[in-house]
Amino acid sequence: MTALVKHSAPGPYLGFALQPVRLCYYLLSSPADSSVSLEFLDDVAVHYSDGNVLLEQCKSALSHNALSDWSEDLWKTIANWFTAVESKKVDGSQATFRLYVTPPKSGKVSSAIHDATSPDAVHRLLKHVKNKLSKKAEPPKCMSHVQRFLDVTTSLRNQVICKTSVCSSDVDPIQPIRALLAPTVPDGSIDLICEAAIGMALARADRLIRDGMPALIGVGEFRKSFHAFVQQNNMPGYLTSLSAVPTTADMKAVLTSRPMFVRQLQLIDATEAQQLRAASDLMRTSGDKVRWAEAGFIYDDTLKDWEDSLLRRHDAFAGEVKDLHSDKPEVVRGRLIYGRCSVLEVPIGSRTVPSYFTHGAFNDLADKRELGWHPEHKVLLDKEDGA
Repeated sequence: MTALVKHSAPGPYLGFALQPVRLCYYLLSSPADSSVSLEFLDDVAVHYSDGNVLLEQCKSALSHNALSDWSEDLWKTIANWFTAVESKKVDGSQATFRLYVTPPKSGKVSSAIHDATSPDAVHRLLKHVKNKLSKKAEPPKCMSHVQRFLDVTTSLRNQVICKTSVCSSDVDPIQPIRALLAPTVPDGSIDLICEAAIGMALARADRLIRDGMPALIGVGEFRKSFHAFVQQNNMPGYLTSLSAVPTTADMKAVLTSRPMFVRQLQLIDATEAQQLRAASDLMRTSGDKVRWAEAGFIYDDTLKDWEDSLLRRHDAFAGEVKDLHSDKPEVVRGRLIYGRCSVLEVPIGSRTVPSYFTHGAFNDLADKRELGWHPEHKVLLDKEDGA
């Protein structure tokens, strides 16, 4: 189960690729009447209400210098922007261009491109590039892209280069998001809130792409949802969900592997829908436990006391079902116990938990064999294991 809680695994930029991080940054920092797109006009683009657009190409340069003088990343990006304007994919008169590279890198040519904000400066850049090329024994690997820079019309070259900026100052691309959130989010939970924000942005983009639509997200609408999330998370009486909803494929993979909680459900002939819901709720509950503990929202002793209270409730339900329904088959009695437990929402102390959390925790306890649904679950599971 731990391996299936993918969102708890460590990775770059809180587990996200660079593009969703930048998408989130612009959704939190752009004007409320603008929109931000992912992999539509470019890696990320900001669409302003007046028709202007900012195209950003983002590069993670952990193992190489994406801004070296003959970098494939640098020259291919420039060539692509020429093509975007030339093909009228974007209106060159309303577009600006940004190459974002992290961690910080530098290069003389990339700095010259950044500083070339006038036609005269672009002309000096052109002469500088030609001069550097003439001194090379053989053409650089990126020569086809450099040639594009050399061959385009003067007006196109000026239009793109004059409005191109190179940004490479962030050691960690999450830091600009932290800076935006710092005034309103406690230090202890800021990375969790950043992660939630990036996840929300990526989920919206993915949903639009699955529906065959451009991943274009309204800033105002996104910010309204995000502010509601932050407000809810800051409520002292509420533990907010920080886990992603698992995919159907992930849930079905769990059923196929038949972990203990699934075997327990199969002993009482639970439907596939019930098993899928149990898998989803357990995965989300496991993810929330990790994040809440990391943020200091809950502590091991508190969680242990809460789980003990679930065990007491389970024992009480099992006793009641035995007294009232002793005439019913054991499988039916097991389903009655499970049904009563599955609809409980038990607070942790005075703090309300998400609707799926208690159900997920019951299944987690079943997975550890600390409880069972079938009255003879211990005997039947031992028999199945050959004990």
